[in-house]
Amino acid sequence: MEAFRIDGAAGDVVARLSTAGAEFWLADESPEHQDFSPESLGGSTVRMVMIVEDPDAAFERAVAAGASVIWPISDQHGWRLGRVVDPFGHHWEIGKPTSQGR
Repeated sequence: MEAFRIDGAAGDVVARLSTAGAEFWLADESPEHQDFSPESLGGSTVRMVMIVEDPDAAFERAVAAGASVIWPISDQHGWRLGRVVDPFGHHWEIGKPTSQGR
């Protein structure tokens, strides 16, 4: 859910988003503020894992909202997990530990 948004004159966006009770901010690249896209850096400086009760549903919502699939959701290493990249270039792993992984 979009909780807050600022649209810049050049079409750039800063937004506060919320999903499953967790809030986070995303923004377009802004080198003058030291904010860089993972694409400009040739990869991300962080790894984000969003742990949710229903990873399949959250994964589907992310893709429906414009994320691209990096690898589909599956059971692996004690997790139900998949990975997407959002329109800003940030990679997200969406999943939860399975009973075997806890």
